[in-house]
Amino acid sequence: MSQTTTRYLAHLTWPEIAALDKEEGVVILPIGAVEQHGPHLPTLTDTLIVTHLLDVALARLPAEVRAWALPSLNYGKSNEHSGFPGTVSLSNATLNAVLHDIAGSVASAGFRRLALINGHGGNVAVLEAAARDIRAATGLLCFCIQPSFLVEPPFAISEQERRLGFHAGEVETSLILAIAPDLVHMERALAHYARFPDTGTPLFFFGPTMTAWLSRDWSESGVFGDATLGTAEKGSALIESAADRLATLLTAISRFELPARTKGS
Repeated sequence: MSQTTTRYLAHLTWPEIAALDKEEGVVILPIGAVEQHGPHLPTLTDTLIVTHLLDVALARLPAEVRAWALPSLNYGKSNEHSGFPGTVSLSNATLNAVLHDIAGSVASAGFRRLALINGHGGNVAVLEAAARDIRAATGLLCFCIQPSFLVEPPFAISEQERRLGFHAGEVETSLILAIAPDLVHMERALAHYARFPDTGTPLFFFGPTMTAWLSRDWSESGVFGDATLGTAEKGSALIESAADRLATLLTAISRFELPARTKGS
């Protein structure tokens, strides 16, 4: 069996999974979303990105690093995009329950570490809360990975796009052009920057003081940013940079121990 195949847990039989050395190693659950991404990108955008990024990172891991990916969870908490056809959202309670059920199965199989790798901004709060509860409930060492926080775009990006281009804009359009160009309709791409009022305070869509925003309140098209700036070259450069960082992080997570624990104890 090839090293690439053994990186995907669901490709193995149950006796093969039972025989894995689990003292080191991490099981990885990619979590995406099915939600509107403007008139030019597929609703599966977030899942496509996180799954592809993980695939590239796994291929770069040294053979001795034990890391196994579960199939992606395609649905997330996407009610900020409600009102747009094609958005399919789980509630906070449902997503949390699914994560706990998956974690329980991982723990019962004898694994010691679980990493939740997130592909959608609306999942952040749910995943961070669930990870702590999973740690307490199952004993798993549980980690939350937010790839969007890992890497700065390795190309010039305007301050306006950096601040307001957070959904279906330059970055996400570039990524899907690199990953699945046949699913992108660049002839429909447009630019839209939400007119968030200048209050003279830190109040914004994100940050220390945020408004509970819905995309339909701020963008008729569902786009936040300039999608016309997207290119496959930018997307490929971002994937290369992010995959290297992610591979390094997965290596560290696969060997992570609490200070009080020693190997074999």
